[in-house]
Amino acid sequence: MMKVVKLTNTYCSKIDCGVDNTYPTPETSFKQPCLQMIVGQRTSGKSYLTSKVLAQAKKDKTFDIIYIVTPSFNSNKAYFGKYIDEENVFEPTRTSISEVIDRVNADRDEWENFLKKKKLITKYKQDMNKKLDHINEDDLMYYYENGLLEQNYQIEIPKWKYDKEEPPKSLLILDDCLGSQAILQSSGLTKLATLNRHVAPLAENHSNRSACGLAVIILTQSYKMNNGISRVLRENVSLLTLFKNKQQKQMDAIKEELANVVDIETFNKAYEYATNEKYGNLTIDFNPKDNKYRFRKNLNELIIFEELKD
Repeated sequence: MMKVVKLTNTYCSKIDCGVDNTYPTPETSFKQPCLQMIVGQRTSGKSYLTSKVLAQAKKDKTFDIIYIVTPSFNSNKAYFGKYIDEENVFEPTRTSISEVIDRVNADRDEWENFLKKKKLITKYKQDMNKKLDHINEDDLMYYYENGLLEQNYQIEIPKWKYDKEEPPKSLLILDDCLGSQAILQSSGLTKLATLNRHVAPLAENHSNRSACGLAVIILTQSYKMNNGISRVLRENVSLLTLFKNKQQKQMDAIKEELANVVDIETFNKAYEYATNEKYGNLTIDFNPKDNKYRFRKNLNELIIFEELKD
């Protein structure tokens, strides 16, 4: 017999959890910014699958800017060319990830300068509708120092450069980078694995976010290998996409690391079903919006187990 006693005044305070640093996405889409690994052997369909993710993201306006680190962008233009500008393509080097993060930080700085300018000009236009002797002298001096008084009151309130007025939303793709310096620990990738939602912190919270964040998608032929994707990164992925893999050692490594978070019998059933046809793939969502979205075949077919409904 079990007895339950509620301690009415212990650990009962309501806590303000603050922001969650997520990008707006449709109910059936993955949470963003994600950390996703897409694992499949050559010609398995990784690039095609990623292009489907990018097409949906463009439709939903999930990201404002997409970067890619790859040595093979020209050969994959058919998949990525419509979504990624060439100025946002980086060769895989020891510093390429840091260079992308610098770009995200620069975008953040531009956003915060935009907010300051918009606030200043909005107040300026409001004050210019008053009589001069009703405007604070310090404000007048501030307008003068910022050159506003020289523009004959015709200055327009600025508009943000992206579609929606909110902090920038960014995605980084790493493709064909196995064995390159871009995935070495010194490149910053492991650190990014644990902090991607907190990249480019904001001076003030906005749109339920305290940082711009950076979504990351890694395309790799091998789940685990020497000088490959680090275990820290593998254990922090929010999304794992697997194509059919006939290497038993790789499958054993995957199951070993999944055992703490996914029932292996359930995984086996979902994996066999999702990969039973050419180019078939399974995506596991470790932080789904609803448990029914945990397993997907080819991104858009839910695999629902009765025990995971609640």
